[in-house]
Amino acid sequence: MFSDSANIVNKSFRYLLISRAMRSSALIFVTLALPLYLHFLHFSLIFISLIYIPIILFNVVLVLILGRLGDTIGYSKILFISEAFPVVGLLMLSISTNIYIIAIGAIIAGITGGAGGMRGAFSPGMMAFVANNYPGESERVDRISLLTATASFFSIFGGLFMALYGFISNIIGVLGFYRLFFIVSFLLILGSLIALSRLHEYRRPKKTTRIMKKASFKYLIRILLPNSVNAAAIGIAMPLLPLFFALKFHIDPGMIGYIYTVAYISTAIGSFVSGRYINGNIDSLKMASIAHILQGALFIVIAFTPFLLIAAAIYVGRMAVAGIGAPMRGAINVRGIDKEDYGTSTSLQGVSGRGSQLTTGASGYLMDINLAFPLIIGGSIQAIGGVLYYVMVKTWHPDKSSGGRKHHAKVN
Repeated sequence: MFSDSANIVNKSFRYLLISRAMRSSALIFVTLALPLYLHFLHFSLIFISLIYIPIILFNVVLVLILGRLGDTIGYSKILFISEAFPVVGLLMLSISTNIYIIAIGAIIAGITGGAGGMRGAFSPGMMAFVANNYPGESERVDRISLLTATASFFSIFGGLFMALYGFISNIIGVLGFYRLFFIVSFLLILGSLIALSRLHEYRRPKKTTRIMKKASFKYLIRILLPNSVNAAAIGIAMPLLPLFFALKFHIDPGMIGYIYTVAYISTAIGSFVSGRYINGNIDSLKMASIAHILQGALFIVIAFTPFLLIAAAIYVGRMAVAGIGAPMRGAINVRGIDKEDYGTSTSLQGVSGRGSQLTTGASGYLMDINLAFPLIIGGSIQAIGGVLYYVMVKTWHPDKSSGGRKHHAKVN
């Protein structure tokens, strides 16, 4: 809903926090569980990786449509509409073991990417909503860090759901365990949908272009390239990471849940520290770029680590680094975007990110050859992406004739 009152808009922000908390608890469990669940149902590694391709393609189309629509009808409405899809998808996952129902449910729910601590923070319209309501970059970093810290903290519950595997599966069986927590996840995402219905935002400026202003497009190109490289790396390394831990170290889903739970705590701490102590004190572009490089490097280290405790500790450290870099990167990504183009630009960023994660289809093949290959290749690509991110953004200069804010050229 639109409002001109700063008090109403600021107060409604708490409903976005509530939504991200519930959403993270639900989606983290489902993202963690899906490859393990399919493996339990005796599907091959290659099949499991390939099932992510239609999931990603569906979400690419959805994000593109919703982002552009958000510039017209408002971002709070887009947040609400986009949340209806995982509600339907998780309901389908919870009621059937038929592979077609599972696949359709996963597609609609958007179970893409890895089960990182910030998995539930981002959905179509979220970054545009924050950018529209909080114009200062420092304030945006504060708000995004609060959102990512909240999402990461409540991701702990998704990890704890998985950690209950041994206890619950002994009572109701493995299949019963997965279906029980798919139902719990459905109820949580339904609660997130209800919370989003209470959001308010400032009225949108009238859109003067069919797509976006030329200056916004020039900046967007600088963001899309490195973000696509990073997303391609995530697509290779992250989605089957729970299976990597299970197969390499011979541990059950419960132990994987514990590892991810500690990782989510570290991500939450990293996000909180980023907003409270680093924001404004260290160059945000350098920090965001270094964070990407370190994340990739630590993936490679995990690939060569022979001991579970050391590999788990390194992964926990990697997720702390991710928590530190994400809020800054989110604010930087809209730094050179005109106010009326927030929805289109962030949706195109989402499209490029999700589309690049089609590399997930290769992760099963790589893992089938050698368990470490997805981490080595994905980690190397992510480190390169961090360097590219710094170079592309560092060389950007706003249009001096317009102060970098008011651009009249159009991209039609």
